[in-house]
Amino acid sequence: MRILFIRTVSGLVFLGVMVGCLLGGAIPYACLMVFLLGGMLHEFYKLTLERKHGLQKIAGAIFGVTLWSVSFSLLQGKSLVLDASELIMATAIFVLLLLVAQLYQKDEKPFQAVACTLLGIFYIAVPLSLFNILGVHNRPVLLGLFIILWSSDVGAYVFGMLFGQKGKHKLFPSVSPKKSWEGFIGGLLIAPTTGYILWLAGMLPYGLIHILIISLLIAVFGVFGDLVESMLKRSVGVKDSGRIMPGHGGLLDRFDAALFALPVALFYIKIFSL
Repeated sequence: MRILFIRTVSGLVFLGVMVGCLLGGAIPYACLMVFLLGGMLHEFYKLTLERKHGLQKIAGAIFGVTLWSVSFSLLQGKSLVLDASELIMATAIFVLLLLVAQLYQKDEKPFQAVACTLLGIFYIAVPLSLFNILGVHNRPVLLGLFIILWSSDVGAYVFGMLFGQKGKHKLFPSVSPKKSWEGFIGGLLIAPTTGYILWLAGMLPYGLIHILIISLLIAVFGVFGDLVESMLKRSVGVKDSGRIMPGHGGLLDRFDAALFALPVALFYIKIFSL
């Protein structure tokens, strides 16, 4: 009961901060995203890079924040340090400098540190930069997508607890032994239901069919995001990516599903010009 209480209080605080920042204007939104970006990159690099790779960690964090800031400013119609073409050139130079830095470190696998540094940017910074597609001008819609994702996660947990505890229908036992097909189906049922409710409330300004499809995409790819992070943690032998959220783990533990699900949903929205 004590653990459940801690998880509940921590979850409510997290929910309040997310809702407040997403609906509170551009500055609270930007502060939230930069905090999440920095926190998740820190957790990822702590899992994948050794202590001696402090330069790579700092460089990856700076470049990740720069990428997000450029995305945010361009979607606002402003110019901040770099435009799109200059960012591509900066990316190329950044990769070259990472390779040069490896010349001065004694690594048995010199390209591994470079690969992990770049993976952190593509795994975390790029998805959060894509959030700006809605985060700059349509933050309530972005919040709606998060609500669908959170409800899918809750549905999967409840269905898994009620019907998947016998252990006969494991979803991906080699990566996440606790996940069941019953929980996965529960998430698939709850996500479009939540999408429908948000559509009725006028929070999602798209056609109902599109919302149901987006909700299913979020549910499916959210599970993939969760499984990929579980695979990462299992590969380095840790349970949680961090301890910033009591009872929940780290920021990467909380946003692993969003890093996969929301970019897919945003891609669908852009493809159909919604």
